[in-house]
Amino acid sequence: MRPLLPSLLLLSIGMLLSEAAAAQTRCKSPSPECVAVGEWDISVSLGAGGRTNPIRGNSDIPLIVIPQISYYGERFFLDSLELGFTLHENDTHTFNLVATPGYDRVFFFSNDLQNLFVRGAGGLVLTGELIEGSDDVRAVPVPRRHTTYLVGPEWIFRYGRLIGQLDGLYEATGRHHGHEVRAAVATPIIASKDSLVMSLGLTFKSAELVRYYYGIEGLYEPGSALNPFLKLGYSRPVSERVGFNAFVHYEFLDDSVSDSPLVSSSGVATVFAGWVFKIL
Repeated sequence: MRPLLPSLLLLSIGMLLSEAAAAQTRCKSPSPECVAVGEWDISVSLGAGGRTNPIRGNSDIPLIVIPQISYYGERFFLDSLELGFTLHENDTHTFNLVATPGYDRVFFFSNDLQNLFVRGAGGLVLTGELIEGSDDVRAVPVPRRHTTYLVGPEWIFRYGRLIGQLDGLYEATGRHHGHEVRAAVATPIIASKDSLVMSLGLTFKSAELVRYYYGIEGLYEPGSALNPFLKLGYSRPVSERVGFNAFVHYEFLDDSVSDSPLVSSSGVATVFAGWVFKIL
């Protein structure tokens, strides 16, 4: 059996999000924090929440239904939209190869798989009033942002009460050829029947990645970005198949992102509270 990291390390929606990361060191004995090797784990969260949308003119993203599907074999694993293969593991360190979708597209298109069950905004144009020094109102079409996948090595480690994760990812679908580094640590504040976990992290996005999503050719050419985030997550099991989860997550946007004419805020807030039902 294998333990699962708190869903606070990454927002899957996966936020999303998250945003969830899994540690693959084997459990010494069965426990509620473990999933059996070779078995599917399917659950769905029903509740209320939302994510603010930093893209100018696009509405915020409601979070009502968040599915979670995972499978852990001896080496291969699936965690919602993330695929992975374990290269080496022991009680404190796990080394994986992972493939995960690019996150930024969720703000542009409602049909992105990371926005399942979420209403999205329509097409996006810019007007002249958004362009410094311009008095003319003129439309600037924004090129389509395609689905991208990032691949690369992942290191998960445990040190005392801390659980850490470091991913070095390269865009492999040929859209922008950028790279991304994700780093996060999580620690329990309360660890009993009720669980309260705090996560801190940083995401580095290369200039190629930032330009693909937030740049405008001939108008705005951003550089690389470093986005820190903070997350608090609470959970309480009610029965073997039902539990209550709630989290709040805030990501600070680097100036390279927030200075874009496409962007109207300096951060992204995500909140959710609801019941989790285990299906399988």
